[in-house]
Amino acid sequence: MPPKIKVSKEQVLNTAFDMTREAGFDALTARRLAERLNSSTQPIFRAYENMDTLREDLFYKCVDFFGERIGASVTAFEPAYYSISLKYVELAQSEYYLFDLIASVDRFENSEWGAYLQKGDTDKITESFPDSDKLNQDQKNELLNLLWIFTHGLAVLVAGKRLIVDEDGAGLMIKRAYDGFLGAVRG
Repeated sequence: MPPKIKVSKEQVLNTAFDMTREAGFDALTARRLAERLNSSTQPIFRAYENMDTLREDLFYKCVDFFGERIGASVTAFEPAYYSISLKYVELAQSEYYLFDLIASVDRFENSEWGAYLQKGDTDKITESFPDSDKLNQDQKNELLNLLWIFTHGLAVLVAGKRLIVDEDGAGLMIKRAYDGFLGAVRG
């Protein structure tokens, strides 16, 4: 009898992540995942009760992936809102299948937009808003929410190839949206 191949939960998740990145979650099956792991499906279902529980862990791994890259995009040269928004749009386009999983409206009803940002960094973002020194924290949070809604919509359009825009064009849209929302929040 050949020895059993040991496959860890982490290996299953990382392989599922790679496969989702290549072809999307809908193309991921237990059988294909087992083939990639050079195992049977048993180790997969030992690690995960079913594909839905794997999908949930995969969702959070994608959120972490986006969060790390978005967080790394923040520099002292641009306001945080700008670099974060621009990186999110870029990732939506370059990592289409991962974006598709985290942006799906029919999955993970309890997820919220803040999961895309580095945990606890929203205050850093709102503190760096240009020309917002007269806004209170509630107004800054409203501005962040409005900007996030715009940025997510832009990312969906770009990822779905419904809007073709280069980095400069996306950056200009983000800056104009910020200026418009800032004026609206100021009243």
